Amino acid sequence: MKTLFTRKRIFIGVIVLVMISALTIILLNPLLKGKYPFFFYRKNLTQYSIDVAFSPRDHRIDCSQQVRFINSQDTDLWNIYFHLYPNSFKYEEKPVFPPEEFDRAYPKGFSPGFLEIHKISLGGKPIPYTTEGYSEDILMLSPEKAIKPGKVIDIQLDYSVKLPNSPGRFGFWDNTYNIGNWYPIICVYDERGWNTEPYYPLGDPFYSDVADYKVSITAPKEFVIASTGDQVNTAEDGDQTIWELEAPSVRDFAWVASEKFRTLSKKVGETTVHSYFYDIDGGQKVLDYGIAALAIFNGMFGSYPYKNLSIVQTDFFIGGMEYPKIVMIDGSLYGMDEDDWLEIITVHEVAHQWWYGLVGNDQIHDAWMDEGLAEYSTVLYYGKYYDEAKERRMYQGLIDIGKYQLYKIYRSDENIDETIHRPLYSFEDWAEYDAMVYGKGAKMFHQLRQEMGDEAFFQVLKEYFEGNKYKNAKPRDLFEVCQEVTGQSWENFFQEWLYEEK
Repeated sequence: MKTLFTRKRIFIGVIVLVMISALTIILLNPLLKGKYPFFFYRKNLTQYSIDVAFSPRDHRIDCSQQVRFINSQDTDLWNIYFHLYPNSFKYEEKPVFPPEEFDRAYPKGFSPGFLEIHKISLGGKPIPYTTEGYSEDILMLSPEKAIKPGKVIDIQLDYSVKLPNSPGRFGFWDNTYNIGNWYPIICVYDERGWNTEPYYPLGDPFYSDVADYKVSITAPKEFVIASTGDQVNTAEDGDQTIWELEAPSVRDFAWVASEKFRTLSKKVGETTVHSYFYDIDGGQKVLDYGIAALAIFNGMFGSYPYKNLSIVQTDFFIGGMEYPKIVMIDGSLYGMDEDDWLEIITVHEVAHQWWYGLVGNDQIHDAWMDEGLAEYSTVLYYGKYYDEAKERRMYQGLIDIGKYQLYKIYRSDENIDETIHRPLYSFEDWAEYDAMVYGKGAKMFHQLRQEMGDEAFFQVLKEYFEGNKYKNAKPRDLFEVCQEVTGQSWENFFQEWLYEEK
């Protein structure tokens, strides 16, 4: 017994020494200290640390960004590619909005937005770089040596961003500055290699990996910031406020700034839902819708893992836009007498927190995976929150007739391509994209539910979510979960719905 006790003491002592040594290395490591102090190398994720100076008078932001990139592939990488989405707004002759939306996107006429690079270094040393792509919207870095699998490199980028005068997801208008898709973000590397697609005018032309973010925003003190990040501190510096924000394990980072924001909040489970608004009646309604949707989807799909979710009234003419932990809602909907669209859009964007935010996908080539499922999730919300009769009415009015049948009637004199699974650039316009990806995509999920039954269908959604959260799912991942849950293949079902006319 004495010998065993002595060995235990020695063993415990060794463990304590190892832990102290590891902690010492972490605290003293200059790579972590100051730049990445709150992540502690705990995951095999890229890490972004961005210091932002927001100048609303000049409609610009000046940024210093550090990126800790890990080659998680099993092959050498000779180049690294970033999206420079702001440059997509640079040229009037290369618009990111379809012709029918141009006047709504630029009510005062075209206004350019762009990103100007000042300096880039790799491991503390300047590195040559090139910009390429349709609107110089792709940045390519070429290190002197290949980046080996598992290798970690540190990239420093200093740049400025000019915001366009536009009420879109990137720009400013009377009430808000909408800062979405604003910083250099590393392109996804998958089985196709680097994905360097441009900013297409239709849909949400984004595809990104989950990463860790630390963002510091210095803004005039009269501004309130709503963001993807959790607020860890604010500090006054003269007439400026410094907002310190952290967002572990998200696939993008967006923020909205306004001098007019008021806020309401309520906790649901482990998550606090925040409503940012400048219309008091709509602000309360949106909070109620968000709380109900979060609670329902927590039970239906799986628990939302983040501490905060912000629903933000914005100058935004397209309805709604999802980003991790924050959604933008068209401010004009808040003052409408009829609340149906405000509720529908709010719930749809909250559903995207699961289908896109947590379970990611290639939104350019596989848009139905998040849009079709988020749209059908909106219908499911009505059945759970109200009753089955309300769910049936919403399905018919919003999906079966509202998006799909009306489009077919409208295009009755034309040859309609009813293929759901195709890239954004193959759709003729928003009407076709909406009808096929949202409408027919939601019909496909409804039919899947009818054929496999409620018990199996909802089990599929839970297992699909649990097995793919924080990842980018492919269609095959969904097909395989359907087969695992039901014990039968659904290949023919998806083949018919996604590729063949029904």
